[in-house]
Amino acid sequence: MKLAIISGTTAPGGGPRHIYSLLKKMDRREWDVMVCTHKDGSYWNKLIALGVTPYDLVLRKLSLSTFFKLLNILRNEKPDLIHTHGKGPGLYGRLLGWVLGIPVVHTFHGFQHKLLPAIQRWFYLFVENILTLLTRHHIFVGNGEKNKAKILIFLNDSNSSVINNGIDLDSIQALPPAEKVLASLKLGTRESVKIFGTLSRVSPEKGLDILLEGFFEAVKTAPYIRLLVIGDCPGEHEKYIKTIKQYIHENGLDDAVKILGAREDALEILKSIDFYISPSRSEGLPYNLLEALAVGKPVMATDIPGNNDIIRKSVEGVLVPVNSARTLAHGILTLLELGPEERKAMQQNGKSRIRDQFSLNLMAEKTFSVYKKVLEGSS
Repeated sequence: MKLAIISGTTAPGGGPRHIYSLLKKMDRREWDVMVCTHKDGSYWNKLIALGVTPYDLVLRKLSLSTFFKLLNILRNEKPDLIHTHGKGPGLYGRLLGWVLGIPVVHTFHGFQHKLLPAIQRWFYLFVENILTLLTRHHIFVGNGEKNKAKILIFLNDSNSSVINNGIDLDSIQALPPAEKVLASLKLGTRESVKIFGTLSRVSPEKGLDILLEGFFEAVKTAPYIRLLVIGDCPGEHEKYIKTIKQYIHENGLDDAVKILGAREDALEILKSIDFYISPSRSEGLPYNLLEALAVGKPVMATDIPGNNDIIRKSVEGVLVPVNSARTLAHGILTLLELGPEERKAMQQNGKSRIRDQFSLNLMAEKTFSVYKKVLEGSS
């Protein structure tokens, strides 16, 4: 069977990571794969290393030229099934699937309609309701996302599934810690400091601004804490990262907070820290929280869909209200006060949670099962 995957980016993030993970697990004797995406990040070469040569298209912006380019590609490739990921690719791929009579599976990597201005929000929901009729099956990466999408009139349990993002617990646990990297940052002796970390792109919805406010408050009580921020900053958010750096400098946090940017050794660094923080304002189902649990770190996360699909309060970590510097500061201090037994229990619970609910094998098996179900229904 021939599968066409249509995605908007190859920059580091949940969507490209999801696709790459699925392709690594796919039996290529059973599936012939083609990918249409944009050559804008490290996952482009990772796809090529898997034996897939992608088509380079800008699918996050609307363009008639792109529409017809993709139409010609799909006509020439003649896939049996299309799998679209995200808003722009979902629009192009689902329309063209309908035009060409090819069944389409669509994965939402975040259904964030409430964050849009009113007019944009209603237009988006109108378009998405129409596209729902053209989509054979919808995949949500977490229960929180599916609950938000219940506003779509034509979405139901027969044409949608929740398939949690999954990771390879064993391979992550086998990674070595990056103690030399920590030493090079001159954060203080390892015995004298406690290091918090967060891993995500630097953009407003990830809540780094509110985290820094909370961290600044917590430092007043615990001056020995440090914070590492790992992740790239998209070009459109350059003003945001400048504001973040200015806040760090103006509040005397230069020695306590380090912004490391995108790192190939991000997971090794996470393995060396003490605690993990997710201050996000919105999420799909974040890989960074799964990875934090996999490397055995107690977690504090904002109590939002996506985060609370993974973290159960006082079981794998601490949940705090979103957009509150005061409660973030309180959460930081709560993690510092954990006793050895509480910390050990959170670490064990986190790893069990990954193994039982968020494994890569489970994600792949369920996704490939959907493919086969859709193809059987089409034939």
